Amino acid sequence: MDDVFNYILTDDMVVFADTLKNDSPYVAQTPRNHESIFFVTKGTLLYENGDIKEVIETGQVGYISRGSSDKSSAYLCDAVSYIAVNFSFDKGIYSPTKTLPFKTLSSKGIVYNYEKLFKDVLNHYTLKTPGYITICNGLVMQIIGYLYNEYNTDVAKYAKIQRIEAGIQYLNKHYNSPELKISDLADRVYMSEKHFRRIFFYIYNQTPYTYLQKIRINKAEVLLLYTSKNISNIALQCGFCDIYSFSHCFKKHTGMSPREYRAAHI
Repeated sequence: MDDVFNYILTDDMVVFADTLKNDSPYVAQTPRNHESIFFVTKGTLLYENGDIKEVIETGQVGYISRGSSDKSSAYLCDAVSYIAVNFSFDKGIYSPTKTLPFKTLSSKGIVYNYEKLFKDVLNHYTLKTPGYITICNGLVMQIIGYLYNEYNTDVAKYAKIQRIEAGIQYLNKHYNSPELKISDLADRVYMSEKHFRRIFFYIYNQTPYTYLQKIRINKAEVLLLYTSKNISNIALQCGFCDIYSFSHCFKKHTGMSPREYRAAHI
C-alpha cells in the first residue's frame, strides 16, 4: 500500500491522555467511526477485538482501525495509562471506510521515536498552540510512518527480530540502568555478544549501544520538556553515571546542552 503516505488527515483530530483501572475497562458501544493510535505510558494494556487479543506494554504503540468494536483493559496491573489520538482521513479525497493496513499492531520497533512524538502531539493539542492542527497532523503522520516501516519489515528481517526480541525488550525496559551491558542482552537470547551485535545491526542499521544512547537521550528530552526535574536527576534517571557524561552525550545527539535544550523549548 504505497499510497499510505498520500493520506491527508482531517481537522477533527482528538488527542487525550487517559487511565484505565483494572476493574473499569473501556468497551466500545458501537463500531468506531475513526482511526486510533495510542502509546502506553505506564502499565500494560490488553486489547480485545473479536478473536484478536494483544498485550501492549509500556513504550509500545497500538493501532485500532475504523469499524472496530473493541475492549481495552489493564492487564496484570492496577491501572494502565496511555496517550491516544483519534483521527480520520479526508473524506473528500478518500473513502470514509479506508483504513491503514496494520490491523491491530503492537509495535516492537524503535521505541525512542514514539514517546516524544505522542507527548508533543498531546502538548500542542492541549495548549492549542498557533498552527497546532498542522503541527499535530505532521506529528501523527510521523508516527504512522514509523508504524508503516515496521509493518513492511521483510520476512527474513522479522525472523531475526523474533530471535533477539527478548534482548530488545530487556534493553527497552532497563535502559535506565548504568550497569546495563550489551552482553546482558545477548545472554537473554542465548547468543554470543558478537552474534547478537551482528543481528542487531542487520535489523536496525545501528549498534545496540547507539540504540541504547538514543533511548536515553529521547527520555531525557521528554523529562527536560515536560517536567521540572533538575538536570542531575534527569541524568541519573536516564541511566547516565553522572551529569558530565550525560551532557556530553546529549550535546552530541542534539547539538545543544541539556540546559540550552530546555531553554530553547520553553
